Amino acid sequence: MTTTNLNATPAIHWEKIKVLIVDDQRSASTLLKSLLTPLGIKHIDLADTYDEAVRACRKTHYNVLITDYHLNQALNGSELICLLRSKRLLSSACGIMMISGDHSTEVILSTLSVQPDCFLSKPITNTTLKQKLTQTLKDSEIRQPVYHALEMQQTKRAIELCKQQLTQFGHNQKLSDLLLDLLVEEQAWQQLQPILIFLTAKHPSHKVAVVEAKVMAHEGHLEQAIQHLEALIERTPLCIEAFDLLVQYQQVSHRPFDALVTAKRAFQLTPSASHRALIVAQQAADLNQPDELLNAGRVLANHLPIIDISWIVRFAEFNAIFEQLYFSPRTNQSRRQLRQELKGIQLRAFSRLLPAQQPFLTTYGHIVRARFYLSENKPLKAKRRALIGLSYYFEKITKLPSVILIELLPILINLGEVLLISEVHQTLSLRDQFDGHSLQRIDALRSNTESANSIKNLALQLSEAKALIVSHPQQAIRLYDQILIRYPYSSDANLGYLDAYSRQGSVPAPQDQTLPQDQALQQDQELPLDQQQTRPYSRLRRQAISVMPLPADYEAWRSRIFDQLDNTPTQQFSEPPANSPCLLSIELAPNTETALNADVSNVARPEVIELAPVNHTQ
Repeated sequence: MTTTNLNATPAIHWEKIKVLIVDDQRSASTLLKSLLTPLGIKHIDLADTYDEAVRACRKTHYNVLITDYHLNQALNGSELICLLRSKRLLSSACGIMMISGDHSTEVILSTLSVQPDCFLSKPITNTTLKQKLTQTLKDSEIRQPVYHALEMQQTKRAIELCKQQLTQFGHNQKLSDLLLDLLVEEQAWQQLQPILIFLTAKHPSHKVAVVEAKVMAHEGHLEQAIQHLEALIERTPLCIEAFDLLVQYQQVSHRPFDALVTAKRAFQLTPSASHRALIVAQQAADLNQPDELLNAGRVLANHLPIIDISWIVRFAEFNAIFEQLYFSPRTNQSRRQLRQELKGIQLRAFSRLLPAQQPFLTTYGHIVRARFYLSENKPLKAKRRALIGLSYYFEKITKLPSVILIELLPILINLGEVLLISEVHQTLSLRDQFDGHSLQRIDALRSNTESANSIKNLALQLSEAKALIVSHPQQAIRLYDQILIRYPYSSDANLGYLDAYSRQGSVPAPQDQTLPQDQALQQDQELPLDQQQTRPYSRLRRQAISVMPLPADYEAWRSRIFDQLDNTPTQQFSEPPANSPCLLSIELAPNTETALNADVSNVARPEVIELAPVNHTQ
């Protein structure tokens, strides 16, 4: 790396440059276009919304994207850039220019997080625009070979190209920072040392100081690294990368209260950074500080990253942290208050989401409530809550995000809902991209071999019992009774039991009419097995399925059974559904090692949105 060789910088062919301007104020984008035209740029497109920007980038390979930060829509300029990058609609060579008249700390740090090539303050002059655009195009051209190597997953090649480009064209801050990150990523500490010395002497920066702290920690001087970062933050209180690293090192050095304070400072600077909300929430949960956790959740809900499906992943991650605190030793009153606060956070998030995203949160809210009911030993309420949440998607489970399906699966397994387990598993088995939170849940499911084997046996027993309903209903009843001891709330088992029972002739009146449903279940389970096999069906057998939303085939089966039970005993009986789910090959979790987000198609908003209401009729 030598001094800059200005003569070696790439030439710019203005007539070949393609520019996209994104601004919700058409007058502002038209004015900007009028400033660019005299430069000789012939291809300039305008977009008023992020949707228009996405469509434009699908059609055209742009050299420069110029976007206003405040778009007065669901997304700001930084989120738009993330969206376009996640969809791979911007090439690595595309220069990024952010424009704003807002100089607030949040806007500046949010903009820096997406690493634009420049930030232009309004009002913009011809001279400033030409100067910044020229530099952006030259920097993009210089970086292009490095980014191409990274796209080909050739990290070592990218490191060598960084060095070559810096030597040929002189210092470039973005390329220099990239080189440092790549060397740290590759643990190339020996290569890093002389480069750090050179940059410290010639081109000192916040990045250099942060990497110096990483070297100290690597060499075992953790306390020295902490002091180095604290001094850096004191000098440059907006160096957000220093805050993030300091939190990590304070955690490692067993200073949880200091880590929480540092994490809160970083989060206050960047409230739209959802990962920092989760860091604060986790620190607060570890220290049993519910107020701090709930405040982080509220801010997270107000700034959910709704540009893609990652918003529901973030919400699921927060909820996992919330449950860590919720299920720790505490009073029932405290738990009620926490549930109410969580509902408020869900409602905040709901108002932030796009209409096509809101049904996902509704479903997820019901799943969370079902988990709470299971923890309170209220399985019937848990089942109803889970099925209410899923009911909108009974015929389109493939539309649900993977994280929701994976969160739902343990509840279905606990209740023995084999039909839905089969459909969820089939959907997940066709996906090969999962987020990190979902992968952790999948690993937990895989490790529970007892549940996996139990569900496989349940599927086999149900298939055997269903085959006997018409020809040998008494035998079917005995088999279903055995199944219901282990899975008393299984829709498949209760439907099959009642179907077989209805075929015996006259039906005695249901028992235990005055007992609460969970008490009736307890009395039923306390009977000897032989009495369970021969006595009349209890109220619970019917109640376990009568108030539940069910998939269409099972709903039709239930209606026919109730007609058989309540009307003419000698009527012509219908056949039970023939499509019994087969789970003998199910592992209860898909086989994947890819920690990414799965794409999910948009769905229409249901007519009624019910977000896990507390007072819903059970």
